[in-house]
Amino acid sequence: MNKSSPSLTPSISTPPEPWILVVDDEPSMRQLIEIVLKQEGWHVRTAGGAEAAMDVVKTASAPPTLVICDVLMPKVDGLELVRRMCGRLHALNVIFISGHLSDVSWWPTDLREHRFLAKPFENAQLVAAVGEAINGGSVPG
Repeated sequence: MNKSSPSLTPSISTPPEPWILVVDDEPSMRQLIEIVLKQEGWHVRTAGGAEAAMDVVKTASAPPTLVICDVLMPKVDGLELVRRMCGRLHALNVIFISGHLSDVSWWPTDLREHRFLAKPFENAQLVAAVGEAINGGSVPG
């Protein structure tokens, strides 16, 4: 009887690609952000609201490196969504975006540590904010 010996070669698994989740209820804004970030070399996934965003995170092989999230969305707003995500993913990296808010001094203290970018923003402002949030300012090369 010939027994097969176990393989001595360790299985090498590549770590999942870092990725950015963009959550905005405006399809054109989601698409614009996705295009700009993909042109800069980042992997991007999008969601049109909180439920879809949670589904994307649940089915992903790794948590997002960064979440770019609109503040004012129907049903569940961006602040509540980020709270829910932070409950599952500790030290979540977030950039809030909004076309209706400019002053974040009233925000709850648990969310003040996150970055904020007011709409409309230039593509270069978005790229700089993402680069700073992810790796201290450098764009993937």
